[in-house]
Amino acid sequence: MLKFNAHLGFQFNELPFLQRIEAAAAAGFRAVEFPSPYEFDASLLADHLAQYRLPLIQFAAPAGVTKGIAALPGMEAEFRDGLRQAVSYAKALACSDVHIMSGVTTQNDAERIYAGNLEYAVKYFEDQGLRPLIEVISAEAMPGYYMSDFSKAQQILETFPSVGLILDLYHAQLLTGDAAAVLARFYDRTVHVQIADCPGRHEPGTGSLDFAALFAALEQRGYAGWIGCEYRPSGTTVASLDWIKQLSA
Repeated sequence: MLKFNAHLGFQFNELPFLQRIEAAAAAGFRAVEFPSPYEFDASLLADHLAQYRLPLIQFAAPAGVTKGIAALPGMEAEFRDGLRQAVSYAKALACSDVHIMSGVTTQNDAERIYAGNLEYAVKYFEDQGLRPLIEVISAEAMPGYYMSDFSKAQQILETFPSVGLILDLYHAQLLTGDAAAVLARFYDRTVHVQIADCPGRHEPGTGSLDFAALFAALEQRGYAGWIGCEYRPSGTTVASLDWIKQLSA
């Protein structure tokens, strides 16, 4: 059976952040993800997650104001400092998967900088028992984002076997028009799936994606990871969860 986790950067935004953890548990979620924990003390977050028995599936290394700094020239020292902070939070929050966001940049040497920083992250995380993740994010959602096409992702995944892929089916559909084909192509390297309907980025059933087919494909392949609900609820978060109830009916 497929497992769905709440994304607290998108869901339950009608509540202050720490209250979203309780709300996710009350809504029936058994895990959560959120991109940036750093405004809160790690032990405080760990206590809240433990109180409601919600494991943290993945979070991002410090991203600055540019949606990541891994591909930004001249930011190598800041990138490494951010990795150290991410490791500290990962251990406190018992989370082994950390998203390395590339950042928004148009610099010509971004490819070289990104590869070099990822090489450092791979080695550093290996020593810490963590796994670095990458995600392809569409230019429509994040203009200027470096890791914005799947050919770049394929090159990185071929270069670094220990890097995992966050496969966001919303971005896959926006970029290729065929999220199912992207899933088939990258399934073997996918460690986490995220969903939102397309267009609109709302809950399943509000757009044109065939989630019945996509979920069936994941089940047929024996997908055992989590599926993150990274969508903007069209109404309240709780009201947007009817599609999950229908799946389990």
